[in-house]
Amino acid sequence: MMAQQRPFLTRPDFSFPDPWPALIGKGPGLLSCPPPEGWGPASHDRFGFTLCFEFSILFGALSALATISLVGRLIYFRKYGQAHGYGRTRWIYWPTQACMAMAAMCALLLAATNYDAQTSLLPSLGYFSIALTWSLALFVNYYEHLCTIRSSDLLFSLYLLFLTSVLVHIRTIYLLATVASIEGPSAIGWPLLTLAGALLLGVVVEAWPRGGTLVQKRAMAEGASDYEKANTLSRCTFHFQQPIIFLSMKKGTLTPKDIADQLPEYLKSKNGRLQTVWDHALSSWKLANKRRGQSSTELESTGPSLFWVILKAESVNFGPLVLTRILRPSATFAVPVILSLLLEYLQDIRVQPTNPGEEKEMPSLSYGLFLAVGMFLMTLASAIMMVLNRDQTISLSLHTRSQLVSLIYQKSLRLSPGARQQHQQQDKTKGKTGNTATTGANGLPPSKPSSSPVTSITNLMSVDAERWDEGFIFLSMWISFPIEIGSSLWLLYKLLGWSTVAGLAVMAGLTPIQVYRAKLAARLQRLKLGQMDGRTRATTEALSAIKVVKLYSWESAFLKRILGYRNRELYELRRIGMVAAVSSFLYVSSTLVICLVTLSVYATWGGPNFTPGELTPQVVFVSMALFAMLRIPISSLSEAISVTMNLFVSTKRIQDFLLLEEIDPKAVERVPDNDPKQPREIVVALTDAWFSWSRQPDNAAGVDREEESADENSRLLSSVDRAGDESDAVAHNFKPTLQNINLKVARHQLMAIIGTVGAGKSSLLNAVIGEMYKLHGHVRVKGSIAYVPQQPWILNMSLRDNILFGMPFNQERYQSIVFACGLEPDIALLPAGDATEIGERGINLSGGQKQRVSMARAAYQDADIYLLDEPLSAVDAHVDQHIWKELIGPEGLLRNKTRLLVTHGIHHLKEMDQISVVKGGQIVESGSYDSLMAQERMFSKLIMEYAVEHRRKRRGSRQTEDQDGSDSIISDESSTAESSEGASDINESPPRKPKKPSEVEKDNKAGLVVAEKIQDGAVSWNVLMTYIRAMSYKSFFLMVLLLVLSQVFLVGTNLWLKYWINVNERYKERGEAGPPPPSLGVFLSIFTLLTLGYVLTCIAMMWTIYVVARIRASERLHKVLLERVLRLPAAFFDTTPLGRILNRFSGDIANVDSRIPSKLYETWNSTIGVLGAMAVVAVTTPIFLVVLPFLIVAFGIIQQYYAVASRSCRRIESVAKSPIFQQFTESLGGLSSIRAMQVQDRFSQDNRAKIDHHTNASVTFTRCVRWMECRTQIMSSFLILMTTLWFVLAKPRGSVDASTAGLALSFAMSISNSMIWTVRNYCDLLNQLVAVERIHEYTELRTEAPLDTEEAGGSSETLKALRTGWPTLGRIKFDHYSTRYREGLDLVLRDISFEVKPAEKVAIVGRTGAGKSSLTLALFRMIEAADSYWARATDNTSHLLPGDTTFAPQALPQGKIEIDGIDISTLGLRDLRQHLSIIPQEPTLFAGTVRENLDPFSECSDMDLWESLERAHLKEYIVSLEGGLSFMVAPQGENFSVGQRSLICLARALLRKSRILILDEATAAVDVQTDELIQRTIRKEFTDRTVLTIAHRIKTIMDSDRILVLDQGHVLEYDTPEVLLKDRESMFYKLAEQAGEV
Repeated sequence: MMAQQRPFLTRPDFSFPDPWPALIGKGPGLLSCPPPEGWGPASHDRFGFTLCFEFSILFGALSALATISLVGRLIYFRKYGQAHGYGRTRWIYWPTQACMAMAAMCALLLAATNYDAQTSLLPSLGYFSIALTWSLALFVNYYEHLCTIRSSDLLFSLYLLFLTSVLVHIRTIYLLATVASIEGPSAIGWPLLTLAGALLLGVVVEAWPRGGTLVQKRAMAEGASDYEKANTLSRCTFHFQQPIIFLSMKKGTLTPKDIADQLPEYLKSKNGRLQTVWDHALSSWKLANKRRGQSSTELESTGPSLFWVILKAESVNFGPLVLTRILRPSATFAVPVILSLLLEYLQDIRVQPTNPGEEKEMPSLSYGLFLAVGMFLMTLASAIMMVLNRDQTISLSLHTRSQLVSLIYQKSLRLSPGARQQHQQQDKTKGKTGNTATTGANGLPPSKPSSSPVTSITNLMSVDAERWDEGFIFLSMWISFPIEIGSSLWLLYKLLGWSTVAGLAVMAGLTPIQVYRAKLAARLQRLKLGQMDGRTRATTEALSAIKVVKLYSWESAFLKRILGYRNRELYELRRIGMVAAVSSFLYVSSTLVICLVTLSVYATWGGPNFTPGELTPQVVFVSMALFAMLRIPISSLSEAISVTMNLFVSTKRIQDFLLLEEIDPKAVERVPDNDPKQPREIVVALTDAWFSWSRQPDNAAGVDREEESADENSRLLSSVDRAGDESDAVAHNFKPTLQNINLKVARHQLMAIIGTVGAGKSSLLNAVIGEMYKLHGHVRVKGSIAYVPQQPWILNMSLRDNILFGMPFNQERYQSIVFACGLEPDIALLPAGDATEIGERGINLSGGQKQRVSMARAAYQDADIYLLDEPLSAVDAHVDQHIWKELIGPEGLLRNKTRLLVTHGIHHLKEMDQISVVKGGQIVESGSYDSLMAQERMFSKLIMEYAVEHRRKRRGSRQTEDQDGSDSIISDESSTAESSEGASDINESPPRKPKKPSEVEKDNKAGLVVAEKIQDGAVSWNVLMTYIRAMSYKSFFLMVLLLVLSQVFLVGTNLWLKYWINVNERYKERGEAGPPPPSLGVFLSIFTLLTLGYVLTCIAMMWTIYVVARIRASERLHKVLLERVLRLPAAFFDTTPLGRILNRFSGDIANVDSRIPSKLYETWNSTIGVLGAMAVVAVTTPIFLVVLPFLIVAFGIIQQYYAVASRSCRRIESVAKSPIFQQFTESLGGLSSIRAMQVQDRFSQDNRAKIDHHTNASVTFTRCVRWMECRTQIMSSFLILMTTLWFVLAKPRGSVDASTAGLALSFAMSISNSMIWTVRNYCDLLNQLVAVERIHEYTELRTEAPLDTEEAGGSSETLKALRTGWPTLGRIKFDHYSTRYREGLDLVLRDISFEVKPAEKVAIVGRTGAGKSSLTLALFRMIEAADSYWARATDNTSHLLPGDTTFAPQALPQGKIEIDGIDISTLGLRDLRQHLSIIPQEPTLFAGTVRENLDPFSECSDMDLWESLERAHLKEYIVSLEGGLSFMVAPQGENFSVGQRSLICLARALLRKSRILILDEATAAVDVQTDELIQRTIRKEFTDRTVLTIAHRIKTIMDSDRILVLDQGHVLEYDTPEVLLKDRESMFYKLAEQAGEV
């Protein structure tokens, strides 16, 4: 026989007492509680509190807490409060003051009228405490209106609490008066009613919206957010988000302007404490290391923990978060307690007396209503606190993320060269890099400060920092986990007794598995992140040099390399999915397993003395509710462990970066120039100084360094741990880049620094600005510095903003600088003058124009000292003379400034005040021009040699200054030439009178970079189908099938339990007569089988989603995106910032990899869960279906409003992320300039502004989510209220049995919660699908012409020619050819016609912007013939699709280019480009081996490679490198000089052995001796090949067969040099004359 069930909770016997002679009897003490009720708290005679409890706790204790809070608030205002100055809203202020005063007076009157010293003072003291509280509130209210713009949270809370207490008290008085036969209103009295009325009016006034008040309007005008203006009620319900929700529904979308200023002040990145706390922790750590005697290069610790620093920094915001985390479980677990009492109540009113004539005492209706309202209030409170807690945690997480991104950015501005190189090389093969991380070619920096790759740091921002987006959600769970699990187990123990221990044992057994699973997942995550870093770095490298990739037709090689990283990344992602699938029972089905074990034990041995326990409806439904609640912390526990471990991993990665070595701010002593009137004072002084681009190893000899105890930054993690042998090798090979430098420059002095390639000229300037390691000596700089780097740094903004560089605009000064830099003609020809937007990396400027903009920027800074690193190498001779005369020279604008000029030209040296010759890292000669000539040493010999060689050519030329800067004897290592991208859009020769920059009106052509498109409307089903197709229909339908099966098993377990209970109940009702029910073993076996089926289907489902479908979708989407982007036309990269493209490959691909599969699973899981619950309800409680349609309609309306707003916000958020990465990339590109000019603070402010713009969109999105959650949760609570009221008020009383009510309430809660999550997950899925939408947007863009000729529709003759070795001759013919860079722009080549004969050497010359580089791009079809088929078919701004048959490729002839008689427009791009060779003007190398840079397709033998290097005069140097051809090239070739990169490009050309070679300023970066070697090699190796040479240096092309002179896109002259030089009016003659060649 079943044992009697133990009571779960005992219900008190609430019945009314006999009438009292008076409301309060006499007691023995002044503060005692008189009989008969006593203190309570609950009355034993009626349903309610005792009067003593109300006076002492509801009034006294509440007033005491309120008084403490009010005093604290007053102290805060007195100490920190500041008047906002917006005035006071009188119609709110005075009514609230009146309410408070009225409440205080009424309470004081009640205290006086109830004073009775002979009975008890409790009533009087209780009322008096209320009077005291509200009297104090008058002063607080005054300061609230003075210092804040919104209603007071404290006062509003006090109004509600005191109003509730007073109403409870009024009810008690009324009930006692009724019992005592005293009339209700007269017993209560008008003072108490007035007190309640004053409090009620105070609640209304305090909660009244204030958006229309003058105070909030003024605050809004100054940028106050809606959140900052919202009152407590609005914040709790997120009503302040309503205008944005309605606006989105009205417009159908939102724009960034619509959601501007939604970010509260406290969430802005500038207001965080993370930077301060981190700096303090770092200082303490370094001090501790110093006390331990740690050396400057050894580390005894891994540094302070950034994770704990974050927690400490945000601890000031933990109070509300912890409070809601603690209170919410209390309200949540009150629901099953009340459910148990409600079921007991329904059972009590249904049970009939067993003996005839016996009267059973029935529970009162008020008790039932109390339970119904209590369940509603607890559900509502739990929902509100959940939403508030979610908002608090996400806001805190976003604040942390924004601070981390800002911290990473600021750290990147302080990185030392060694630290940058270390961070770049972190994923290289071990042992491969060897010395490359410390020593570059010829002592060059391993990572030039101006061009450091940023992909790894970008991953820290886009991946690692973004892991904190929801970090505090899971971290805060560790606060509530013990409460939730403990409360569940305690209530289960009260219900099931010791059987709960069985479930606890299962939980304990699963915990180690969860911990192991989390650790394994964290380790796999680290491996995945490493591969992701490599993929992103390779992608960035390819896209940064996309022009070179296309010119060499290397798309397939880079595609293979990037996909190699991607495949390894997906391998780790697949392993993560396997772990998640196999361990899914831990968080998906563990609750069901625990339920199975616990109920099985209870049913078998759960009764007294280990007898079988009785399974009643109360036991089953309450335990199922508790198990459902227990499922949340258990299922979240595994995810919380995983997320926490991932947070640790990502935070550790950021921490490692933050601990990297910083540049030493004390390496250079920089002092302000306060006395500029002393003309010969030394302002730049280097004394016995030794410098290196790499840190000196501890055991390196040969340099006696000064004490470095002050350099605390040297103790950071950038000191790479080295094994003993490797360290010895590095120390043995270590050689400082600059040695024994002694240099002094006086104020206003003009100094030249000259030397050969790799001599150290640029390094010397970098040493002056502190960009190198100072090993010994002293550097002192007096005054501000302006720096012009050798590679111009151009920002993506207007030309004027590039020049102003954050300085205020001064018309006169600006105009004079623009003129001095020779920019007036260029500005006049720009589409919108100086308001024209300059593309990323100056894409629409020529090399000379970029250099002049860089000089203009430096000049506008009005600095004291100017460091000019080869600024004249990229300009023509006449521009050189203009800039020298008007800007740099003795009569220029900078004549009263100190100038250090690195140059390889000699034509200005006579005008120098001082000249220093650098050789081998040392200053070998220094002095004036005359003194150096008199010494007859190296400088004198070079000058004399040059003069003798060229005196014959000059023949009496009288003006030395007319010589071109290219007529040099010494060339800088990294001069830049004319940029090919967009250069020809701007012509330097002014055909008309130039406009003043201030007079140029901005037009619609001012912009270059196209604003990123924000899609309108809903995410189309096409996007979802795109993802489903990527994962395959088979995988998708298998996932849905498994989800349905798992739901069938889950519902089956519930129905089986119900059947089990009903069979036993019916058998018991029959008096154990008739056939017995199936045995316990049968019930448990079927229950176990159903549970096992659920577990197995869950594992199979997770395997399908995360191991099969996710991997396939991620692989396909990434591959399609990468293939399409690599094939996009060059014009796309001209108008699209690199950061925007990389955002697709980082953030959007990350969403595809992780978030979208999870949301797809959760959406379908919750949807099928709702359908399953509805099916059960339809079978068991059909009446519930009446409410269901209204519920669905209401949820549908909320979902519609929410979907529009959240989708728009998510799109804005995605777009707002790109500018952060773009600015970051630009900043690190000009790091030397930023640090030299000391504008780090301004760039950090700009970065914070962009971060806040992105966070603003994130916060708006999350609060749209909270808006939806709040309303759906409130609807859920009302649904539960209506359901409970239906059963409590059902007529006749007792007509509803407890089992039906329990089942209905269980599924009511289940359906409502499932529908909430269905709406949430569905909208989240649509929001996450924005990533697929953005990827799909790029995959729909038009690509270049096909790679293969057959695919391009080439004729049979063309295909035959390709098979027979085309081109065999190298004949080139331009036939009336015209082209432009993009559709809608002006022509850059206009009706060009000329022919190059086989094996002819043709030089192409012209002024800057004449169209020289455009001609070479046309040969490679980087740009197509104007208005041709392929020009339109590849244009992403037109509406013609590539497959459109409205016209054929020959329909719009606009000229053509023929090579050996074949029109190149009929060739595939790969077939064309692989048969041409080019040495580009900007030689580019890629990360990898030397072998891979020469031969990425592995088509040549090592012998061929060595032969090409030998002919390029580079074999000897490559042999000297560790590994030879296997030597690892740093990203962008930064461990090679620019000249050496040019030689490697020459070796590439030699390997190709094509019939046509194009030299695009190939020798601009080498000195004259190397130039002569290259020219000799070209003449020898390319004797039988056609060579086109573009050069500023006229000298290098004088022996060409013919000269092609271009001017403004036209062929001006085309003939032999001899013929052209005979015509003194020819353009070529004038150019040669300016160059000193005639």
